[in-house]
Amino acid sequence: MICDFCHEREAVIFMEQVNGNGQKRKISICRECALAHGISPDPKSIESSIGDLFREINAFSRRIAAENSRMCPVCGMGIVELRKTGKAGCPECYAIFKDDIKNLLKKNGINGSYTGSMPERLSGVHSVLNDRIVLQNKLNDAVASEDYEKAAMYRDYLHALEKSPVSGGDDMPSAADQGEMDGGGE
Repeated sequence: MICDFCHEREAVIFMEQVNGNGQKRKISICRECALAHGISPDPKSIESSIGDLFREINAFSRRIAAENSRMCPVCGMGIVELRKTGKAGCPECYAIFKDDIKNLLKKNGINGSYTGSMPERLSGVHSVLNDRIVLQNKLNDAVASEDYEKAAMYRDYLHALEKSPVSGGDDMPSAADQGEMDGGGE
């Protein structure tokens, strides 16, 4: 059995905790992790260190549960499902789970970015999402350079773009049009 802390070494200490409701919880721990968490073979000191150990495991479990409960606000896809299937639920998932998707790709030996063509049926989605990214970058640059008039304009465009559907957006000015509006683009 593998250690519940390091997930690397073979466990040599096995503990079971029973709460007031009769629920049991088992912990397996290797010698190195036991020593690191203050568990020694001395029977006098083991009682207090085991309580601390269970508190640490509970805190760790809560952090993992919070991380795994992240969901896309658009389609409701959870990070656990994305990791399991390797498929995103909607275009917004790519922005929301960006770092997780990159890590999954690296784990599978895929590095770099996609440089192929965009299917015609997705061209509208692609342009609206690109416009959001371009506008956000321009907004960040304007704020960094303390050009608050341009920043306000980009903010307003972003708000208008967020109100438009992801698959539409033909009535909204594109990033290229907005580049012309602010004096010829980048």
